[in-house]
Formats: sequence, structure tokens, C-alpha cells
Amino acid sequence: MRGWLILVMAIIFLIGLAADQEEREEEVWAHIDAEAGEILQLVQSGKYEDGRARLRALTDELTSANYQVMDLDVHDMGTIIMSYERLLGALTEASMEHDERVREAMRFHYVVDAVMHTERPKWKETENDVKEQLQELRESASEGGASFQHAWNEWKRTFEMIYPAATLKLSLPEREELRSLVNFMSEHSHRLKDENEARPFFDALEFEIDRLYDGEMNENDPSLMIVIAIISGSILLSLSYAGWKKYQGEKKRARARRER
Repeated sequence: MRGWLILVMAIIFLIGLAADQEEREEEVWAHIDAEAGEILQLVQSGKYEDGRARLRALTDELTSANYQVMDLDVHDMGTIIMSYERLLGALTEASMEHDERVREAMRFHYVVDAVMHTERPKWKETENDVKEQLQELRESASEGGASFQHAWNEWKRTFEMIYPAATLKLSLPEREELRSLVNFMSEHSHRLKDENEARPFFDALEFEIDRLYDGEMNENDPSLMIVIAIISGSILLSLSYAGWKKYQGEKKRARARRER
């Protein structure tokens, strides 16, 4: 009887010890989160040296922090460390513009905040801005694309700022789903300057952005890849047709030269 009592007491002690350890680990993340917010304010105020010093002071905590206790995997760890390194580079590079430094500070702040506040992360506060910029992209395409490239660059900067936080805790395929579409659109941005050609791209992008903010990216939906496949097929077809026309034109010119 006494042996069982000792065993039960030992189990209770170990459970309490584990809970205490987990609480300490969460306090580490709470401190990192608070510091990320302070660093953002310093960068916004143009106090780059102070911001860099505070950021460097987080190095040991970020590398030794317990990522598993916050339900983070190795990909999440890589995302957070990469955001840290990008911000450190932005605060070290003397020629970088203020707005770019602020975006990198926001990127780091958002991704750390998303670790601590899974229900209401701050990156979701950008929803209206992101969707308004997306509408501006559509309008610039319908106007003939004169201002499209500028609008696209602005939207993509905002997307890159929130992407690490928005895709935290998602699987690698889920992370790459939206990224694949954005990269695809970047590679074929010249086609987005025509309203008709741009429509399927923007329909797919708006659909994915809605899913991102609604927290539905972890639901299996093959529609995006189907859209990309269809668009890719149409592009290849148009390129093949253009190549065939060019070939026929050269063939006619060569025949005309021979007949002279």
C-alpha cells in the first residue's frame, strides 16, 4: 500500500514539474513576442541601431526556445529564424529604405505574434488592405495595364510580409499552394495586363486569399492546381500557336525570296 502511495505521489510530482516547465517555456515565447513588438516600434521611429541591439539580444532565446511546446515543427522554426535573419539584414544594410525596414520588422512581429495568438493573430488585421490592393490590381488590368506593375509590386510586398505568419503550422504542401499561384502569376505578369487573360488568375487568387483569412488553407482543395493546369495549358497553346505563325511567316518570306 505504501509503495503505491509513493508511486502516485511521484507521478503527481512529475506532472506538476512538466506543467511548470511548459509554463516557463511559454513565458520565453511571451518575452520574444513582446520584444518583437518593441523592435517594430523602434524601427518605425527610425531607431535602427537600438532595434538591431534588441533583436540581437533575442538570438539565444530564439535558438534555444522550445518550439514543440508551442505546437511548431521544423518548418515553422525555419520560418521564424528566416524572418529574424531578414530583419537583422535589413537593420544592418545601410542603404535599405525605411519602408523596407519597417516591412521586415512587421514580418517578424507578425510571425512571432502568430505563435502566441493563434485565435486572433495580428496579421489578420491586414485583410481589408490586402483585398483592396487586390481589387486595385484588377482595375489596373482592366485599364490596359499602365499602372499594373506598380500595383502588383505593392500587393506582393504586402503578401510577403504576412505570408510567414499566415502559413505557420500548415503542412509544406499547404504552404506552397498559395505560393505556387503567386509565383506563377509573377512569371506570367505580362499576361495579367489584359483583363480577359487576367480574369482566371485573379479569380483563383481571390479564392485562395479568402481561404487564407478564413483559416481554410488546411482543407484539401485541388481547385487551385486545376486552375493553374488549365491556365498553363492555354499559355502553352497560345505560345505554340504564336510559334507556328512565326514559322509560317518565315516560310512564306523564304519562298518569296526564292521566287525573285
